[in-house]
Amino acid sequence: MGDGAWRVSGVSRRQVLRWTGAAAVATAGVSVAAPRPASAAVGPEALGGVGPVGAVSRSANLLDVFAVGRDGGVYTAAWQPGDAAFRGWWRVGGLEAAPCSPVAAVSRAPNLMDVFTTGLDGRVYTAAWQPGDAAFRGWWPVGGLVTVPRGVVTAVSRSANRLDVFAVGLDGFVYTAAWQPGDTAFRGWWRIGDLQVPPGSQVGVVSRATDLLDVFVTGSDGNVWTAAWAPGDTTFRGWWPVAGGRATPGAPVTVASRAPNKLDVFVVGTDRFVYTAAWQPGDTAFRGWWRVGSLQAPPRAAVTAVSRATDLMDVFVTGSDGNVQTTAWAPGDTAFRGWWPVAGGQSLPGATATVVSRATNLMDVFVVGGDARAWTAAWAPGDTAFRGWWPISNLVTGMSDPNVPMWTRVGIAYQSENTSHSEEAQGVTTDGGAWYLVSNGNKTIRKMNNSAGLIAQATIPQGVNGGHVGAPGYHDGWVYVPVQNPYGVWRIRSDFSRSEWHPVSTTDNRLSWCDVNPQNGRLYTSMYDIFNGQTAVLFAYDRNTMQRRPEDDITLGPGTGHVDRIQGGAFTARGRFLLARCDPNAVFCFSAITGHRYGSLYVGDFGSTGSEVESVTVRGWTFGSTTAPVHILELDNDWADPDDCYLHSFWVPDPQRL
Repeated sequence: MGDGAWRVSGVSRRQVLRWTGAAAVATAGVSVAAPRPASAAVGPEALGGVGPVGAVSRSANLLDVFAVGRDGGVYTAAWQPGDAAFRGWWRVGGLEAAPCSPVAAVSRAPNLMDVFTTGLDGRVYTAAWQPGDAAFRGWWPVGGLVTVPRGVVTAVSRSANRLDVFAVGLDGFVYTAAWQPGDTAFRGWWRIGDLQVPPGSQVGVVSRATDLLDVFVTGSDGNVWTAAWAPGDTTFRGWWPVAGGRATPGAPVTVASRAPNKLDVFVVGTDRFVYTAAWQPGDTAFRGWWRVGSLQAPPRAAVTAVSRATDLMDVFVTGSDGNVQTTAWAPGDTAFRGWWPVAGGQSLPGATATVVSRATNLMDVFVVGGDARAWTAAWAPGDTAFRGWWPISNLVTGMSDPNVPMWTRVGIAYQSENTSHSEEAQGVTTDGGAWYLVSNGNKTIRKMNNSAGLIAQATIPQGVNGGHVGAPGYHDGWVYVPVQNPYGVWRIRSDFSRSEWHPVSTTDNRLSWCDVNPQNGRLYTSMYDIFNGQTAVLFAYDRNTMQRRPEDDITLGPGTGHVDRIQGGAFTARGRFLLARCDPNAVFCFSAITGHRYGSLYVGDFGSTGSEVESVTVRGWTFGSTTAPVHILELDNDWADPDDCYLHSFWVPDPQRL
């Protein structure tokens, strides 16, 4: 960490301060894989995470499905009677979403489709299709709301040709927007009350009768809440607690209406069992919660429910063992019957199983299998079990391996030798247009342009008072600097106009680095030393308050090379986490969704016996015609002179996999 106790003799160089290279952006295409059965053991493509398959029936016996490919493109496939298999996949416009993002689809009138997803920039986008269109039209932004990449957008049509959409913003509040004939764009977003939930959480929504809306979420307090809207209301009413139900903060609450004005809600409880509650006219509050059998699922697994005919309920979930399971309820039952396996289908634990009823008493289920492809199974009256699974063409979803061992150093983007700010340089981060260098020597943060020109400099007060400052991270207009002893995070606006101190209640050896994961808006750090036999965990915090959020912790998966002496970490918009360590110097890559380890690269000592890797950051940068998006800060410890620091830039075979 650049502390004097770790100094060794190094090569002393003359004082230098400069940037080399230039900013750049790179793109890549779609990849596919050979077919594998959905019930196969989970493969490496899926271990980084799988997204749900969006599905809709726009008229009787027609099916349209949607998924995000490994390249971030949204794709669609279709089936109609007479087809031996689904047709497609066809790409829907040029929008790029984060890997594993959900796509919401709704039919507001026969043969009309509207789809919604969140782009890499966190904004909500929509596209539309109607008879006669050769392809989807759009993507159009839905107002100005910003959520997290992979943030869940929920859409419902409460009456013909009307649309209501819901999402949770970066501030954790629930928002809604609406469209009706005559509108040239969506109206909203309007905030629904004061309830806060984890950013990007799923909002459960149903229209139980024409022009009525009921919404459900699990709050940051772990309580299940509901709000409602009816004609004449100027805003949603609520939030009211649902029968005292509790779940992991942000756990998706699923709701279905099996008959007009009846509601059934489902969620995975804190004990990992599935629970349900119900409401019907005359009830003054929800009844329940009742446990649905003995199946257990991950704390934030999505429970899917459908009513295929009046007063019938079928429920689906992927359990903790990765098996897709279903249960059912019919009038006269005192409890749900099941769970039964759905044709042996298997995915990652908790993966969403999407279900659609395209006609009375017909059900089609969709899930991404262990090979990261979409699969489907079906049930019709007379079937004793689900039939399938059948693959839906050859689209590969999920998260791809960025081939870390192939990364190659191509140059030095920045270097500073024998300066006050290269002394104990602890990390570099970037906002994509400027660089921010933190020094534990002079306890400062420096903002620099692409030519190494100083834009602004600020002193870190807690560092001056004796604290050790670590490797910083950037997110949404703020630079976050970790401090040890006193423990906490000092953050400063990117224009250096305002700073804040947020203490952290800990005395262990964490906060050598910090960064915000754009996939969920949480700030993360880790222990510096992780001893053999211990599991590496990224600890989650609310980035605005530094309140611990253990439900969002990420356990890093095992693999070649022990992870310890962690000096820096950086999350990417496409769902990867890069970890930098020293002694020996190396960089590791993980999935920011599941913690799966993709690989590592030992970078050596760069020709100096005093070499320490301090941090890692990601930004497009070029040396001639070569793009180098990964940058690793080396501190060259000098015994007699101030230390030197070098930002080594690495070429990546496919930058879109970062």
